[in-house]
Amino acid sequence: MNDYDVFVGRQPIFDRNENIYAYELLYRVDDSNFFPKGVNPEDATLQLIIHTFLTIGKDKVIGQKKSFINFTETLLFDEVMNQLNPNYVVIEVLEDVEMTTEVIEQIKKIHYKGFTIALDDFVMHDETVAYDALFKLVHIVKIDYLFTPPNERKRMERILKQYPHLSLLAEKIETEAQYEQAKKDGYHLFQGYFFAEPEIVKGTDIPMNQVLHFHVFQMLNRENVDVQEITQLIQHDLSLTYKLLRYINSVTFDIPNEIKSIKQAIMLMGLKETKKWFRVLLFRDLGQEDGRTNALIQASLVRAKTCELLAEHKQKSNPDMYFLVGMFSMIDIIMNQNWDSILPRLHFTDIINDTLIGKETPMTPYLKLSIAVERLDMEEIEYYASLLQVEQKKLRKMTREAHKWTTKFM
Repeated sequence: MNDYDVFVGRQPIFDRNENIYAYELLYRVDDSNFFPKGVNPEDATLQLIIHTFLTIGKDKVIGQKKSFINFTETLLFDEVMNQLNPNYVVIEVLEDVEMTTEVIEQIKKIHYKGFTIALDDFVMHDETVAYDALFKLVHIVKIDYLFTPPNERKRMERILKQYPHLSLLAEKIETEAQYEQAKKDGYHLFQGYFFAEPEIVKGTDIPMNQVLHFHVFQMLNRENVDVQEITQLIQHDLSLTYKLLRYINSVTFDIPNEIKSIKQAIMLMGLKETKKWFRVLLFRDLGQEDGRTNALIQASLVRAKTCELLAEHKQKSNPDMYFLVGMFSMIDIIMNQNWDSILPRLHFTDIINDTLIGKETPMTPYLKLSIAVERLDMEEIEYYASLLQVEQKKLRKMTREAHKWTTKFM
């Protein structure tokens, strides 16, 4: 395990036909499959969301199924709700959330956004709660089948069955006898060790640039900020760029088949949504830095800027595309994944994809020259500089500018 391995626990939830209906997602920090002590529950949920939808990826963690994610009272009112796709997320309201008038009103807002809402470990212990209003808004009620006394369970079942739209979920099913009894009692969904223990899904994160994030926070607190400013900051950080491209493919934006630039991705989201996305993503403790990985990221940024400067020098109409080619040229090494698993997530144009995987394209000489400069390969430098008709003096100036641009934020 290295410093940038990330983990998500998942436990399947089954329907009456024993088909997987959804997965409950669980925060994990390693492959030991235990929730770590002393972790703030809000931080745990936000990390879980980032790891699932941005770092590892929805397809690997849940596929086309829904994901049950725990929400504290604080998170029910958090803007993270605006960053989630109702098609893939079930808002699981934790059992310790006090059902005040304000909370029920917020659940109503979440309901009308199209989310499926579940009540976790539900117990009817407070007769003052407006249960009728609550039950009309939620879709699933989870009942602890192992520890809830049978008489209390029967009482809740009688009340809940007055709401035909509600699905009852029996959790902590550990034996076949419990499963058969739950089916007889009218439960629709089932979860527990009888079916499957939680399993760990592992991925690799990209370290973030701490200095740059300080600048981002400063920028977000200003009233007047435009797309160009955000673009200029994002393009200094491979991690943010990768997560931005993953994010716009995980929510319900009207996405074209191909992404050609960072600015285009931000324009698709809109300035308001981009700023919200930043605030959700940048909350977390960035942890220790890994020298090797940071060196690779720095080299990627130098390549990116060099490719862009070369494209501008050759008066190309789309230097942003050349920037992306350089920036992502080592993402397979950084993430320890092959191109077949990375590129489908990013929706790049075919020419960017082909260049990255080593096919010859009109963009290839630009990337090859930036790599040759990085490696001080004089034979390659002379060949590609001649091919692109770039004078050595001009190339040295571009290289200095690329390094200066990169070190400004590293």
